Amino acid sequence: MKWNEIKIKTTEEAYDAISEMLTSIGSGGVAIEDPNEIKREIEKPNTLDYADDEFLNSLGEDIIIKAYFPEDRNITELVGLIKEKLNFISEFLDVGEGYQGYREMNEQDWANEWKKYYKPDYITSSIVIKPTWEQYTKKGSELVIELDPGMAFGTGSHETTRMCAQLLEKYVKEGDRVIDVGCGTGILSIISAKLGASYVAAVDIDSVAVKVARENCRINHVEETIDVSEGVLTDVDIEEQKADVIVANIIASVIVDIAEAVPRYIKKGGYFITSGIIKERKQEVIDAYTGRNFVPEEVIETGEWVAMAFRCLDSL
Repeated sequence: MKWNEIKIKTTEEAYDAISEMLTSIGSGGVAIEDPNEIKREIEKPNTLDYADDEFLNSLGEDIIIKAYFPEDRNITELVGLIKEKLNFISEFLDVGEGYQGYREMNEQDWANEWKKYYKPDYITSSIVIKPTWEQYTKKGSELVIELDPGMAFGTGSHETTRMCAQLLEKYVKEGDRVIDVGCGTGILSIISAKLGASYVAAVDIDSVAVKVARENCRINHVEETIDVSEGVLTDVDIEEQKADVIVANIIASVIVDIAEAVPRYIKKGGYFITSGIIKERKQEVIDAYTGRNFVPEEVIETGEWVAMAFRCLDSL
């Protein structure tokens, strides 16, 4: 099968939103080449000691996103749609140079291309994300999450995922019930289960993400704890019991949109953990939830991104 590879040059600030956009309009896969991540790996002790200044400078600063669409998709219409979506995102984020062009590719050529950029990594001081094809020896009481992102979004390398993981470590307790909104690869659901959650409802609007998340749950032996389904928060069945923790690593506009529904799905005293919020929209999110009987328990920032843990004062 042949695919059209769409190339976009962007920034650390915007690649999360652009990746989600490309998936939402039908991309069969998204590969991200992040020179900043490579530089961070190089700076770690005992790694790539041969790297010199010339090599580091050659990496540049821009993040390259390559999205793959079936060849039967009308390429002219597709490029026009992508440019329109990028223009919209640029109203909120610096999208960088944006659209760079496209080329035809065979499926085999791109299926594994992105894997060379994805290595075992600490996303908190005690949680390690390990690609399924990499070797890693667990140290002490570390939680090791095995992950194969496949065609879904979420490897753990992005600041928003790391901050959510840190907050889950702090607020998820043994036996908790958790809802993961926009679960992607299932990374935050799996972390919740490994931290002791007794039940996790994971939902995503992307059928590819649902398939990938289910497989990752199986790989990590938590498929009995995590129920992955296609849908949104309001599709989650809470007849039995509301959630102790809801986590949503999505985008600010959606986080604001679901503010009315969240109190119906969370216990009094429960926590709503969220990220995917740029600094400029932090107050908008705070206002949306403080107006619905939530108080911001903790706010953390990394780079241009914000993550928050809200405590529910009174559920509906």
